[in-house]
Amino acid sequence: MAKSKASKNVTREHTAKAESVGFFKRFAFVFESIFIILLTAVSLWLTRLVDVPEFVMQMSSKQQDWRLDEIITFASISALGLLILLIRYSLYLRNKMKRQFVAEEEIKRLAFFDSLTNLPNQELCLNRLQHALAGAARSNTTIAVLFIGIEDFKSINDKQGHESGDKLLQQVAKRLSRELRSGDTLARITGVEFLIILESLSPTEDINYFAAKLLVKLTKCYRISMQEMYITSNIGIAVYPNDGEHSKELIKHADTAMCFAKEKGRNGLAFFSKELQQQVNTKKKIAEQLLEAMEKDEFTLHYQPIVSTASNEIIAVEALLRWHNEFLGNLAPDVFIPIAEDIGMMAQIGDWVLNQACLQNKTWQQMGYPGLVMSINMSVMQLGIRDCAATISRSLADSNLEPQYLELEFTEKTLMKDAKQSIVQLRQLSDLGVSIALDDFGTGYSSIKYLSKFKLNKLKIDGSFIKNIPKSETDVMATRAMIALARQLKLHVTAEGVETAEQREFMAVSHVNSMQGYHFSHPVDVKAFEQLLQSPSWQQT
Repeated sequence: MAKSKASKNVTREHTAKAESVGFFKRFAFVFESIFIILLTAVSLWLTRLVDVPEFVMQMSSKQQDWRLDEIITFASISALGLLILLIRYSLYLRNKMKRQFVAEEEIKRLAFFDSLTNLPNQELCLNRLQHALAGAARSNTTIAVLFIGIEDFKSINDKQGHESGDKLLQQVAKRLSRELRSGDTLARITGVEFLIILESLSPTEDINYFAAKLLVKLTKCYRISMQEMYITSNIGIAVYPNDGEHSKELIKHADTAMCFAKEKGRNGLAFFSKELQQQVNTKKKIAEQLLEAMEKDEFTLHYQPIVSTASNEIIAVEALLRWHNEFLGNLAPDVFIPIAEDIGMMAQIGDWVLNQACLQNKTWQQMGYPGLVMSINMSVMQLGIRDCAATISRSLADSNLEPQYLELEFTEKTLMKDAKQSIVQLRQLSDLGVSIALDDFGTGYSSIKYLSKFKLNKLKIDGSFIKNIPKSETDVMATRAMIALARQLKLHVTAEGVETAEQREFMAVSHVNSMQGYHFSHPVDVKAFEQLLQSPSWQQT
């Protein structure tokens, strides 16, 4: 690697000098040749002024066997000039060939190697994989292709600068290179994606162990410009010949497995399989239908009541998105929402939900129903938009809904994606007068230290803690701890997932402010919810 860098520097210096070479330097060899010829001619002409033969004869007369005449004298001088000319020409050819060799090496490096990491690029990687597959076919051996994706790299570039990002990629390349055996290939195929070709690693256990070892190496701290950095990565694995017989097919399948590992969580690895391919095909079909769902008016909103623990009355309602497609049928939000985020539709869908929910809440007020707080789930993409507060303000204005009747729910994962930016955005939203709720509390990576910094009004305890109450002492203790924390921070507490009378009684005793769950009602359409407003079913039992 050091040699490649040295070659690169030499070539660049040579190129820079070549660009500034003048006329006389460019044709130096021609002028030198003319000078040597003229020098030879002058030497010959000087023989007319000096009786060289006589001089030579006098010197040679002292030697009995040495006899030189005038022709030999001229031939000697001419031969001497020709010898000098040949020596100079040979040196010229040698330097020219050297420069040409360096230039060819530079062209080859630019064509087949990554300029930042000096690793093989995608084209050279494909070439090596094709040769490896040909050898594996002859020897009846297996080949593993590991597709490595680095996550959250954009945030590092944004925060630390592109120079730090480049240094980080160079360190990643070095860590991966150290783990390779002789004969293995490591390539950088895109900005934050690397590919490893493993030959003669047949047992799945060996490949799995090697990939897990790589993940451990990649997760360790990076020190760049006196700062500590951490990254997450995912690895997808495809094995020849089971997962494909061609280079591009294997790389595609390894990429598919990497995306699946990414969906499962951070620092994961996954092997490609036929079942995985079926999931990918299904997601592809869902994505294709999603692109037209807005135009076909296939989205609807269902509403689930939020009930006061003290009065048993509906004090708020959560709007929940539903999608019915003519080909795919009814799809659950946890199925199509991640896909909508991947294809960049979530912001558009979120704006539609916001507008429809605000209009519906205003309609209920105009129909004479008590004023309810409309709660809406917000995605990370919506929060990431700089004019998020302006979008909320515009929806309120279009629907004539007062801001105190709108509540925006954010998950811990959404807020902790960029905690500092979230603090700024939540303050802007809070200034509008809307309520801010932290949804699914307790399931994300700890944000307790940020609770006081976020402009929160409500804490919603995730239903996974409520599910086993009162049987599970651990869940009881955890729920009481979260309630106590919320009360210390003076936050309204809502318990999600209340399904039984026992759970309802526990929430009342524990001083939870409001409840939500199947014990009161499933999410229902507009007409069914209006019937609940008129006659709550849980008050009749």
